[in-house]
Amino acid sequence: MIHSDDAAKQVWDLLVAALAVLNGILIPLYVVYPAATGFLPVFSLIAACFFALDIALEFITAYPLGGVVVSDRKAIARRYLRGNFATDAAAAFPGLFLYSAGVFSGGYFVPLLLLPLLKLFKLGTTLRRIGEARVNPAIFRLGMLVFWILMAAHIIACVWILVSGNPEGLAPIDRYIKSFYWTMTTLTTIGYGDITPKGSGQTLFVIVIEMFGAAMYGLVIGNIAGLIANIDVAKSQYREKLDRINAFLKYRNIPDALRRKINDYYSYLWATRKGYNEIEFLHDLPVALKESVALHLNKEIIERVPLFEKAEPSLIRDIILQLEPAVFTPGDYIVRAGELGRDMFFISKGSVDVISADEKVTYATLTTGQFFGEISLLLSLPRNATIKASSFCDLYRLDKEHFDIVIERYPDFKESIRVLAAKRREETESRRK
Repeated sequence: MIHSDDAAKQVWDLLVAALAVLNGILIPLYVVYPAATGFLPVFSLIAACFFALDIALEFITAYPLGGVVVSDRKAIARRYLRGNFATDAAAAFPGLFLYSAGVFSGGYFVPLLLLPLLKLFKLGTTLRRIGEARVNPAIFRLGMLVFWILMAAHIIACVWILVSGNPEGLAPIDRYIKSFYWTMTTLTTIGYGDITPKGSGQTLFVIVIEMFGAAMYGLVIGNIAGLIANIDVAKSQYREKLDRINAFLKYRNIPDALRRKINDYYSYLWATRKGYNEIEFLHDLPVALKESVALHLNKEIIERVPLFEKAEPSLIRDIILQLEPAVFTPGDYIVRAGELGRDMFFISKGSVDVISADEKVTYATLTTGQFFGEISLLLSLPRNATIKASSFCDLYRLDKEHFDIVIERYPDFKESIRVLAAKRREETESRRK
């Protein structure tokens, strides 16, 4: 059984999509210039074989439904037969028939030649499924809109060649370029008038295309305006928020230095989070997903702490769920010497300086992946050093209250913490003497 999200299946789907696009380009050209595209019968046979194999794979491809992967063969077959089977079969088997019958030519078989184009209608669904987590949805829709405009223009250009002929005796490539130019100017309602219809048939065709172009022009302009506005909604909201903040700071006569620091803080948030709030994001997730995301983000940081080296995985998970993100700007005091310690910190990004109470001596610089304040989880003692952010810092904070609640559920770990705390207390008292 194959899963629709398997990497190999996604590569296969992209290959089938590429063949469908090539068919969409080559088949209209073959109808117009069969001699210039004589390789199409072989290519169409290859594409039809891939399409037929794709039909077979669809019958053994599991699909997600309501958070559950459906792998029952009867359910898969029933869903596919009611869905895309008819169009997929129509796209695959005419190519096999035409090639085997040796009738890859115009006339009555032109409608059969065009049937493989039906595969194009699955293109958007296929690409959306593969790229939904990788591409901005607005950019994806804009790309698909441009693709369909160009594909429609290509087909109309080929039809115009059939309708208008080649009175100038141009080479196929030159005739196609000129026809494509006419199509684009007509669809975009520019219509310079340098290429005009001859006869009633051509005139009627031009009228139909102009009506289609007028409708498409309004549709495209409206869609593009909406898509461009939605390409970066988060950044627009960020700018609006920053404008409101700056207006407030100016109204309250906040000093320029502090105003710049506030602006730098929000610029950092945008650069690192793109406007997303981690706490709000995790709050909206179900418990199981929240745990998975939190573990992915913080498991390595927690496991580096000697305090948790021998802790069982469930304890690590519970500790991680108690972490609170915090951001500090350069020069911010995270802890001060002499104040009562009630929490420890894990550095996710950035660096901090460990300095003396008078700030004359720098004992150490801690960077990404390191931690400080673990003694505060064991003993409620005054801090023995000042910690100051030397850059923008993303930290995670674990306070003693939450830590104590968690270890109540793990008696063995609590006992080891009690022994360790007693040992640290003795060491602290001996240093004071």
